Amino acid sequence: MSFTRPPLDLPRRIRCTDPEQGSLECGHQLWHLKAARSWASHVARATPACADPLLVSLSELHTNALKHSASGLPGGRVRIEIERRRRLFLLRVTDDGPRPGQEVTVPEARPVPWERGEDGLLVEGGYGLALVDAMALYWDFTRESGGGLMVRAAFDRSGRTRMAA
Repeated sequence: MSFTRPPLDLPRRIRCTDPEQGSLECGHQLWHLKAARSWASHVARATPACADPLLVSLSELHTNALKHSASGLPGGRVRIEIERRRRLFLLRVTDDGPRPGQEVTVPEARPVPWERGEDGLLVEGGYGLALVDAMALYWDFTRESGGGLMVRAAFDRSGRTRMAA
């Protein structure tokens, strides 16, 4: 008789010993983006105005993980961690690494050309890291030993962004 493990119910909270930290593991489904934003809003314990840069950046980084890595494939995972410090929110979003057959990519915040489509509206896409770069006080990334990419960003808990400073 063979035993197969049932799939974990995702998204799922990961227990942290530090009450100032929260961790969530999401799957490849797009509806997990909404669940992650709701969870992060609760973990931040801040007014909407103060949490907004954190929540917008979380959405962009989570979307990038699903769009550009193996996290977006069936069975893929995205791990999100938020740490509350006295004056900062620290955000970490970790993906599953490159998709099979694709090369490792490096996150890069490029200036947005503000292209307009035929309808006169701004063309969608490419704003993710530009938004994070504008809202975070600092951001960087590291490659995890298992091949995943962790993007880290720090935010002022008052809601002040780097561009407003």
